[in-house]
Amino acid sequence: MYHIQEKTTAQFEMKKSQFICLLFPINDDKKIKEIIKEVKKDYPKATHYCYGSIINNTQRSNDDGEPASTAGKPIAETLKNHQLDNVLAVVVRYFGGTLLGTAGLVKAYSTACQSAIEKAVLTQPLSLKEYQLTVDYSLTNKIEFILRNNAYNFTRYFNEEAKYIYTCKKDINNLITEATSGQYQPQYIKDVIIEEKI
Repeated sequence: MYHIQEKTTAQFEMKKSQFICLLFPINDDKKIKEIIKEVKKDYPKATHYCYGSIINNTQRSNDDGEPASTAGKPIAETLKNHQLDNVLAVVVRYFGGTLLGTAGLVKAYSTACQSAIEKAVLTQPLSLKEYQLTVDYSLTNKIEFILRNNAYNFTRYFNEEAKYIYTCKKDINNLITEATSGQYQPQYIKDVIIEEKI
């Protein structure tokens, strides 16, 4: 599943009706009402404020007065088709005077959402393990070679000995044990989840 990095906005027009899609990163469905309230303040004269959301793999939608399943559901389905999670898409509509019909509405709301997704910076949650390692200075070249090639990232601190804090996707403890002839062992600190840009 993918997440979005930040709020993203895109606009789409069909038969003089304006559709503005706003994507929000969100991890709690209790915040939906609050966000819709803010959107209504920002776009006070709009005709409809429809939304679709996927939060922790649970899909929700609201047609806000449009015919049933012509707005919220297509928005949520578009999010689902892009494998997005923890995202809310609100599509604001300014009616242009021409009725779009059921098929037209589905297309308009889906396209508005699609446009915003195409503009969004997507991230993917990545599960890492964080370790600490303290070694003698004579081993820094060997250790840094291993970390540069195998760790996701690392930071070094120089005191009486060289100390490294590093994160990695896979276990590299055996490489460090070999390089130090079994003298030094990394200490596990914690699991870390970071958002990696796609």
